[in-house]
Amino acid sequence: MKSCLPKFFLEIALISTISLSLLSFSREGEELKILDDLIAISERQITLQKELRDQIIQFHTQQDLFYQGLDSDQKTKELASKMVATAAAILKTSEENHYLHLFPPFFVEELKLFANISKKKPSPVLP
Repeated sequence: MKSCLPKFFLEIALISTISLSLLSFSREGEELKILDDLIAISERQITLQKELRDQIIQFHTQQDLFYQGLDSDQKTKELASKMVATAAAILKTSEENHYLHLFPPFFVEELKLFANISKKKPSPVLP
């Protein structure tokens, strides 16, 4: 069964467990190593969240352009393909990092709808 906690919290729990088990055997400066590891994990999570934010902005922009309509059918198909690929990537990242519960249900359903379309198509064009 998957945990509902983000990977970040699981990694913190692991570090805390390790540090508690080493408490009686810790060496001088070990606390700095633990904090350095925690900082690195936090920085990776922030980077991931910023990338996810950029993907969501890109997805909304693609949707707006798609709904406005373009000059040719080919451009519309390419944009739709990019939009589907972006939604699938957002969904995958959000599921892997347990972020879906943070988003409005309508947005999650929309991502799932587009991700299902991407599963039916052979390798879509990536954004």
